[in-house]
Amino acid sequence: MIARFFVLVSLALLCASAASAQSFNAQEQAEIRAVVREYLVRNPDVLREALDALAERNNAERWNEIKADPRDFAIGPADAPVTIVEFYDYRCAYCHGAMQWVLDLARTRRDIRIVFKELPILSEASMEAARAALAARPQGRYLQFHQGLMSHPLDREMDSAAIDAIARRVGIDVARMRRDMEDPAITRTLEQNRAHAIDYNITGTPGFVINGELIPGFNRPVLEARLREAARESRERRASR
Repeated sequence: MIARFFVLVSLALLCASAASAQSFNAQEQAEIRAVVREYLVRNPDVLREALDALAERNNAERWNEIKADPRDFAIGPADAPVTIVEFYDYRCAYCHGAMQWVLDLARTRRDIRIVFKELPILSEASMEAARAALAARPQGRYLQFHQGLMSHPLDREMDSAAIDAIARRVGIDVARMRRDMEDPAITRTLEQNRAHAIDYNITGTPGFVINGELIPGFNRPVLEARLREAARESRERRASR
């Protein structure tokens, strides 16, 4: 049914460019429009099905884009059946609270892949810390630096000196990190992260997206329920193949 609908719509689109392509005369264009209109009036469910299918495809494309960006740091098998994408801010108390839970999952669950996305929205210190983390990633100490930044007490200022001290403590070349922080690619990554957050209607941190579904905030029971659901859905998909 949907296939027939799209054939008709394709004809309608062709008629829209008829003036330049000289494919249809005015009478043929009117007839095609009438056929499409009559079909949709008689079969409104077809349009709903088509729109639902389009939304599903767009959601799948959006999810594939955020879970497989090679610029992001990730832990876990690339083919894990469950993927968690976390958007976070280094000065967010709830992100601090979620860190150990996230790391415990990475340590104990081989069926989960975790993708890290900086979303500095709270302060200039948040932005500087996010740029530093991204700049340090090529040095191979991202996770250690991430933990250090997330463990910095919220009642203490996170200024440049504090960021550098954390970096130095985990073995990062601070001079190289500072140079790399000016790379326009880091700005583009952060802008893309913000665009993804807007797409998913993430208005605060942390924001967890689990196999395409947003779980806002650090609500551990809700997150773990979604993980169980995602794992079950994955098993059912494999069993049906």
